[in-house]
Amino acid sequence: MPPKRGIKRKANGAAATTANGDKTLTLPDRQTWPGWVEMESEPAFFNVMLQEMGTRGVKVQEVYGTEPEDLIPLPRPIHALIFLFRYKTDDRDEVDTTINTDHVWFANQIPDFACASVALLNIVNNIPGLEMGKELRDFKEFTKDVDPLGRGDAIDNFEFIRRIHNSFARKTDLLQADMHAKGKFDKYKKSVAVAKARETKRAKQAAKTQLKVKAGTAGGNTARSAVRSRKATPGDSDDDLSASASSRRPRRATTTLPEDSDNNFSLTAKRKRSSKATEDKDDVADTNGVDDTDEKVQLRRSGRARRPPKEAIAAAAAARESDYEAEEGYHFIAYMPIGDHVWKLDGLDGQPHDIGSFGLGGNGADGGSGDWMHVATPAIQQRMADFAGESVAFNLMAVVRDSAVKEHKELVQNVKAIQAYGKKLDEVMEDWRGMEGAETKKDVVFSISPEFGITQPDIDQAELPSEVADTVAAQDDFMELIKLRAKVVAHQTFLRANLRDASWQTRDDQEKARHRRHDYTSFVTGWLGALAENEVLADLLES
Repeated sequence: MPPKRGIKRKANGAAATTANGDKTLTLPDRQTWPGWVEMESEPAFFNVMLQEMGTRGVKVQEVYGTEPEDLIPLPRPIHALIFLFRYKTDDRDEVDTTINTDHVWFANQIPDFACASVALLNIVNNIPGLEMGKELRDFKEFTKDVDPLGRGDAIDNFEFIRRIHNSFARKTDLLQADMHAKGKFDKYKKSVAVAKARETKRAKQAAKTQLKVKAGTAGGNTARSAVRSRKATPGDSDDDLSASASSRRPRRATTTLPEDSDNNFSLTAKRKRSSKATEDKDDVADTNGVDDTDEKVQLRRSGRARRPPKEAIAAAAAARESDYEAEEGYHFIAYMPIGDHVWKLDGLDGQPHDIGSFGLGGNGADGGSGDWMHVATPAIQQRMADFAGESVAFNLMAVVRDSAVKEHKELVQNVKAIQAYGKKLDEVMEDWRGMEGAETKKDVVFSISPEFGITQPDIDQAELPSEVADTVAAQDDFMELIKLRAKVVAHQTFLRANLRDASWQTRDDQEKARHRRHDYTSFVTGWLGALAENEVLADLLES
């Protein structure tokens, strides 16, 4: 019976191998990749993140300085500041653990490179009355009674946030993050191995020391026993005792200097053991191991550099490890008012840090101005001053009121007011729309509008201003109603312009995010391949 042949396996792309038997490398998918990547300090990306998290009413805007005149253009209120700076391990502040922080939602940063999302979550969860999406509302409720470390771990496992965070990453960013994680793991394994080797060495040295102590004790006891065994007996003569004593006397090794020696010695000269090939067996030491030769051997000096001692090697390795640990990276932290105090929310700190109080007419750190920025900006300026003389870049962004939400709300209320006047005029006269003064231009919005993002639920849920509602209910004069409606329609021109400006900024942010998220690798590779195929690439590179 012929031997059975192996069953042919089906082709599987996941198990594909290269010619040398190794598995082919596949780039990670950022939708399912479990890590975190570094986030660029770009307000547009932070705004898109906030939008996709479901928050409304706030936006991130860049700040170009910490002086009072630099803060004037910012929309009010300013909810928080996001500060990007170069972080070192010794930058962690000593936090007073006696201060009550139960009213502050604060999370630690557990994974590397997640500081941007941690800073945003530490901010939005402390803004009172902020409109948030279902995911964030559920997350805040879930972590309500959790400590900062547990909240940081919850963020690391929150796929909704991690997917938004990593959506701005390129594939090279994922690979670099993986390499960073591998380097940290290798460093950890090395530190464990070094610690284990040191412990083993100490144990061996302790064992050797103990053996030497035992050997010394045993040798002393043997010598004393030999002396006691050689006590004189009545039959022994004085010559026998003398011979016995001389046999126990150790021999001294003597070295005779040449006659022409001038007895000059050099402290830097070192005696080395000669090789066996140059030794004369007749001049070898006696049976006790003592070399009595008087020959002066000329030793050969090696041209190779001396090997550094083990202590120097260990010190150099420790220095490299300390340099690796002190590797500097950029880090996001937040400053924001909570209650009547300003807090520094740094995910790498164990707890939030209270940097001072503020209040109008009070004696707080703001000098009684009531502006919390007068407390936060000096702290930021001090941190920047710590890097004076170094080529270090900083970035400052502010979380402010999003004017687009306000403008959208006002435009929806305007549309609802136009509809209210229209219904009242329909009750007075059905064909009023054709009369002079009641015309409606084409660009006037009086219903749903995709351009301005106005839906029917928006109009239904909008509140009609009380003064408009009272006027519509009390006014029955036809011409007066026409004039009032025309006034509301004219005001809409101003509202549409404001909303267009605010919406343009939102669209610009989304466009920047779209370009960032798009992978141009295949396009660039194909373009370069086409140039090379047409023998144009070499000429372009040379020129």
